[in-house]
Amino acid sequence: MKEHKGRIASAFSAQADVYDAAADLQWLVAERLAERITGRIRKAPQRILEIGCGTGFLSARLADAFPETRLVLTDIAPTMLARCRARIGDKHDYRVLDGERPEKLKGGFDLIASNLAFQWFVDLPGALARLADLLAPGGQMIFSTLGRDTFREWRQAHESLGLACGTPEYPRPDAFPWPAAPFEHDHTDEVILHPYSDGRDFVNSLKLLGASEPAPGYRPLSPGAMRRLLASLDGGFEATYHVIYGEVSR
Repeated sequence: MKEHKGRIASAFSAQADVYDAAADLQWLVAERLAERITGRIRKAPQRILEIGCGTGFLSARLADAFPETRLVLTDIAPTMLARCRARIGDKHDYRVLDGERPEKLKGGFDLIASNLAFQWFVDLPGALARLADLLAPGGQMIFSTLGRDTFREWRQAHESLGLACGTPEYPRPDAFPWPAAPFEHDHTDEVILHPYSDGRDFVNSLKLLGASEPAPGYRPLSPGAMRRLLASLDGGFEATYHVIYGEVSR
């Protein structure tokens, strides 16, 4: 897992300077998540943790919504974290951290937020349980992540050619690995269709985001197989992003 996470960190770090220009969907989901947070928060949080802050799309909204609160902002990629600091300033606490392993963080957070980061976790059930344990009594963890139908068009293109697909298996909303009692949970989900001119455009967009690392253990397609796959997607298509908005409360 350490090697896999290292590749994820390196990929996102390499793309930090161009991430904002390519991340239109990530920005949209951050806006919707911020609205959900401000609409569902029970009281003004004194301690806020963000997991996978990236360049600060959600961080900026949290800083605006809770101006008296010093945020703890974390990301696995140092250069993404630096871009976040440049966006919202030095007031806050910035830490390079794998959100799946938050053991170095002191608990008692009133709000833990995360925008489209949990899909990179290798052990999602364990990670959610560890993060939930960092909540203060009455605290809430409110997040967005990817669900089962994400990139179904890309998967179907692989299947039609008898090829293995490296996209991770994301959870169904009705089978999400929520932390056990005493935690409560709630969720909504939505499907967003993103247009691409062809398969190469889709692949390149993921690379620009630093989001092209496949599931652990996946062996990349041969050049010939990749050419056949991309040729099958000529002429444009819409890729599904299945977004789960979840909440865990203590």
